[in-house]
Amino acid sequence: MISDSIKSLIIDEQSRQAGLFVEHVDLDEYLDKLEARAEILADSAEGRCRGVVAFYCNDHATRQAYITLVLVDPRDRGMGIGRSLVGDVLELAKQRGFASCRLEVTKRNEAARAMYDSLGFRLVEDRQDRQLMEIGL
Repeated sequence: MISDSIKSLIIDEQSRQAGLFVEHVDLDEYLDKLEARAEILADSAEGRCRGVVAFYCNDHATRQAYITLVLVDPRDRGMGIGRSLVGDVLELAKQRGFASCRLEVTKRNEAARAMYDSLGFRLVEDRQDRQLMEIGL
């Protein structure tokens, strides 16, 4: 179950980005999908979610994990929370026998792209407004 604190963080970010954070899908449907199928790791302090990552470790045929969402509260950005959460997902996926992990990032999100580059993610496919990135585990 996704906590109200996590939902609030995602909804607030969607509003802050004028609907561009979660694109091309209804936000409520996306939250329902996350709740039903994704695994969630979160960093919380003082009763609020500071950061969250949602991911899938369910493609056992390709042994490829997929990070679908990384979000850090604007008040807590630059503190390494996103890096730590993504690192935790990569370690967990590796322990489960997955060989790689992919994610998509918008080209306009330079900070996230820089973080993924520094973690070792490499460009797999350059799309119109997004980049598909992958890291071997």
